[in-house]
Amino acid sequence: MAKAKKRPTRRPLTAPEAHLWICLRAFHQGHRAGISPAILASQLGLSERRLSEALTALVKIHGRPICTHPDHGVFVIRDTQDAALAQRCRAYRTSPGR
Repeated sequence: MAKAKKRPTRRPLTAPEAHLWICLRAFHQGHRAGISPAILASQLGLSERRLSEALTALVKIHGRPICTHPDHGVFVIRDTQDAALAQRCRAYRTSPGR
């Protein structure tokens, strides 16, 4: 059986996106290892706005499994529990009245 080909991204990762992705994969996998966006931005030497832009690009353009949760911070989704938490967070943010 042939291996499924990975879908290529639309563009390569920028330097801040690559640095952010490496940091998240190395130290912040799972909701228990989440980190505050403010702390993460300061550790990476980015403004919070630039961090937000990089996170958005990693998720929307490159399809990386990242969640930004109000209680757990930023983390890489690694299992079904993390995915369910991210789904509930997404549903809460997009619910009517928010």
